[in-house]
Amino acid sequence: MGTMIDWDIRFQALPDAEKDKIALLRVIECSNGCIQFKFRDEDEDALSVEETREAMKFSMGCMKTMSIPLTEEVITFAPETAELFQEVRRLYISGAKNNNMEDYDEFMKASVANLNAVGKERILLARIVAFNHIYELPPHTLEWGLGYIFGLMGW
Repeated sequence: MGTMIDWDIRFQALPDAEKDKIALLRVIECSNGCIQFKFRDEDEDALSVEETREAMKFSMGCMKTMSIPLTEEVITFAPETAELFQEVRRLYISGAKNNNMEDYDEFMKASVANLNAVGKERILLARIVAFNHIYELPPHTLEWGLGYIFGLMGW
């Protein structure tokens, strides 16, 4: 068992500007997650193959490069934020993709701590930024992402 990280402390310690960026990243990745689930489940609301692929490519690109291309600027993350996200991403891959339940539980703890640090107001503001500047995610899919986040957090 690895060392236990206090995710709340780590995420709360980040500067406000980084929390604003994290909120946007979470709206993107949770919206994409919902898009992927609906597609896999052959849900009647699922996007087309092309739209689903475009959303995934955009979201994965943001995660891998720790940057978010908007219409007029590219948002980049501070090294300490990027490092924290790489650790969370490692837990996600180990947990969700490779069925390591201990890592998945730790990933979920990190995810909740991350959203607690960011807060509801930032998530709502991030949705507006995404709506106005990110065309790879159809606008109604942002509502799916917010629904997931609010459900997870009980907001």
